[in-house]
Amino acid sequence: MARLALREYILLTSTDIEVVGEACNGEEALTFLQEHQEIDIILADIQMPRMNGVELLTAIRKLSYSREPLIIMLSAYNDYAYVRDSFVLGAFDYMLKAKLDEAYITPVLQKTVEELKRRQRASVSVPSLNEDEAVCSMLHRLAVSDSTDFRDYEKNEDLKQGLNFVRKHMGEKNQGVALIRLSKTIQFEHIHRNISQTILTVLNKDKHVRNCFVCRHDDRHYILFFSFPEQRSMMAMRSLTHSILTDVNIRLRQFLNLNLSIGISDIANGFTQWNRLFQQAERLSALSYYNGYDFLFYPEAERPINMQTEDWKEEWSLFKSELLQALKEDNNTLWKQQMQHGFQRLAESFPSSPDQIKSALSDLIWKAGSLIYQKGMFSEKLNERFPFPFEQVRQLETLEETVQWVEKYLNTLYEELHPKRENSVAMLSPVVAKAKAILEESYYEEILLSNISEIVGVSESYLSKQFAKEIGINFIPFLTNLRIKKAKEGLENGLKIYDVAEKVGYVNTEHFSRIFKKVTGLSPLAYRKAFER
Repeated sequence: MARLALREYILLTSTDIEVVGEACNGEEALTFLQEHQEIDIILADIQMPRMNGVELLTAIRKLSYSREPLIIMLSAYNDYAYVRDSFVLGAFDYMLKAKLDEAYITPVLQKTVEELKRRQRASVSVPSLNEDEAVCSMLHRLAVSDSTDFRDYEKNEDLKQGLNFVRKHMGEKNQGVALIRLSKTIQFEHIHRNISQTILTVLNKDKHVRNCFVCRHDDRHYILFFSFPEQRSMMAMRSLTHSILTDVNIRLRQFLNLNLSIGISDIANGFTQWNRLFQQAERLSALSYYNGYDFLFYPEAERPINMQTEDWKEEWSLFKSELLQALKEDNNTLWKQQMQHGFQRLAESFPSSPDQIKSALSDLIWKAGSLIYQKGMFSEKLNERFPFPFEQVRQLETLEETVQWVEKYLNTLYEELHPKRENSVAMLSPVVAKAKAILEESYYEEILLSNISEIVGVSESYLSKQFAKEIGINFIPFLTNLRIKKAKEGLENGLKIYDVAEKVGYVNTEHFSRIFKKVTGLSPLAYRKAFER
């Protein structure tokens, strides 16, 4: 029914589109497309017999086209995961089947036809494309280079031409920069193409945006250069920027499952300002370390420097000495009080640089870890739980995660420095010993406390309390730590991540990765790379 309705609406609403073929399932559609490679637009239902829309899209990407078709997916409200997969594979747009009427379909088709025409113009206008690339390249150079590097640009013809391109396309009035920081590094080029296409789709959709370029800075950052030469109101410029970047944030989160931190600079005039604007946007995007992702950060959000570097070093050094001394004392409350005080000062006094905070904490971990060796001890427990502490600290994304990790590290260190003597040789009761043995033997199976309590012949509540009392940790954390320990062994032996997950009892690889990072501070992939080094 959706196919018939769509055909009628196309015939009624668009004189630019001719329907040249139809198919009732994915396999039939693929056969038709293999024989007719001059197709410009494909409308495919996500839920089709024999081959669904995502599978068809995957197969289409393997075909060779002189001119790649634009693909619009039709979906139901509950096909959200498939829609996201479609965008990852390069779909241009999507439509909900429940909304198929003239008012809904017409704008989507118009946008698709306009994009086709734009691509056709670009394909016969190579100089224009080269000029756009030159502008983007020059803007990136202006952003990452000191303005003094362009002092004698009149003497360099290439530099002069590049700056002229920038002036032509951007002007030198009301300039701004936004830096998009992804929550993770992306290593696959097809995903980067989808990110760029998504950003450009948002920019092209807004009629007020004329002077804007998107440049990929590295595998984790994108730079948006924009200018509003005709605008006079700062409020209007901010409103427009906010609307665009909010839309980018929502689309990349929904369709590519990416979380963003976006730093937005203030507005300035002149090509020598691009470097300052970029540095400001870069500092602002790094505020995700303090606030998390899915935020837009404007200049007023930037954290002021509350203490000069030399003063900070002196205070931090004093804090380290006091904390290390507290760790040596057999007083579990004292060192925790010192640590909380130090972390509070860390957040209050430091400028907006996560790298400086991580460097300071790495130094603290090094000094604290040396307390073990000063006592002539070797801690297998500490090395097992935190095999690569400095790498783990660098990998942490937020200050909250970092504080939790350091607290866990210092707590383990304290326990090793001050072992509990009265229970050190205590024997486990038969019930707990049997439950522990079952867990160690069957950790990869779906194990519930109720099952274990039935096997050992006691109530669930009794086993839970007694297990925690004798082992020193609750049932679920014990099982989780056991599984992660076995997972480490698998990763160190070169097994694939999904094989490791399955072998230790996790059916869902993503869930396994989240648990692994929560326990170790590293993702499975990062752990294996660190181990290999």
